[in-house]
Amino acid sequence: MMNMQASLLLLPQEQLTLASAHEMAELQRYRRLTLGFLPTAPQVSRLMASLGLQCESRLATLHQIASHLDLEACISTVPVNPPNFEVTRQHFFVVDDGMAVQLLDQAILTAVESKRFFAWLLETNATPELHRPFIDFVSEKEAECHVLLEFREHHSASLLLHHA
Repeated sequence: MMNMQASLLLLPQEQLTLASAHEMAELQRYRRLTLGFLPTAPQVSRLMASLGLQCESRLATLHQIASHLDLEACISTVPVNPPNFEVTRQHFFVVDDGMAVQLLDQAILTAVESKRFFAWLLETNATPELHRPFIDFVSEKEAECHVLLEFREHHSASLLLHHA
């Protein structure tokens, strides 16, 4: 009988393409959030900027692995379109508490999904060079979720400047 796990393994090209496109989308999302919170909630903006820097670090790791495997063509360098669930916003900048809380909640949900995505990539991985980075990425995404949840819990009552 064929091992069920073996039928779910992805090629390194597929994994690099999926992981880089995902992190590029995450980077773009965090950049939008950084700018959106900047005028009214600089503390949230700084948090989003630091999470964006972590995306850049993961992209650099993926690029390094792709170079080592001679698979640079699999790494996305062009920003991808943002996920549809965020496009429905009416304002680019955060204009009130409700919007701030909604965007922070959305960031938490997206971080949880991102962690699940990297856990799935780890489960479908058959490339030794990607094993440790994917373990690290899952841990980093877990920490990202924790930081966002803690921030939401401790600062939701005073997200915008006029409440500080």
